Amino acid sequence: MKVLNIWNKIELIYNLIKSTNTMSLENVIDEKTIKNRHLILSNYLTNNNVGILNENDALLFKHVFEKFYTPDEPYSKFSASQISNVSIMKDNYGNKCFCIFVNDTWVPTSIKRLSGGNRNDKANLIRALRNAIEPQISNFRKTNPLHPNNICPVTNGILGLDAEVDHKIPFHILAEEWIQNNKNISYIYVLDKFDYILQEPHYTSWIDFHLEKSVLRWVSKEGNRFAHKLYVKM
Repeated sequence: MKVLNIWNKIELIYNLIKSTNTMSLENVIDEKTIKNRHLILSNYLTNNNVGILNENDALLFKHVFEKFYTPDEPYSKFSASQISNVSIMKDNYGNKCFCIFVNDTWVPTSIKRLSGGNRNDKANLIRALRNAIEPQISNFRKTNPLHPNNICPVTNGILGLDAEVDHKIPFHILAEEWIQNNKNISYIYVLDKFDYILQEPHYTSWIDFHLEKSVLRWVSKEGNRFAHKLYVKM
């Protein structure tokens, strides 16, 4: 029993050290694969609070940025020397992300890009579609304020203060339907927005389609993890 208890303690300490290492930005620098760099960056965000990075972590972040960051467009990448501050913030969906302060502007920086990954054309189009409906999401939040003690339609538990706005008909299904009915969809990368934006007439077509077809709702954070897996298309 004593041997077993000692082994359990050793295993616990090993796992603690391992988990701590996977939270350090320093480990990203020498990591060989995009997948593992992405995992370490994700763990770092999960285990650190929203706010400005300390001086040491900011320096490590700049090293990671300089070495691996893949911009949406080649001309849009900043040099690490232009970054005056680095912070963890929450995006419009409540998810943590890195933001860099460059030229008096906070710029969101995805961990997919930081790990060296690229989005394909389809993924860039999806970004443009999501950006176009942001006003509708914001309007839903204003006209349907969160009541955290209400019941989540997915889990049947309370929504909670960290509840999220969700598409009852999954977003990817709505997007695919619209894409199939629209050819040669035009979207561009807008430097001052640091993202992709739909062009007319597709912009109006998509937001009208989304306004008509989408059903927005509040779901708990837990419910949002698997709501779309439970969706059955009628």
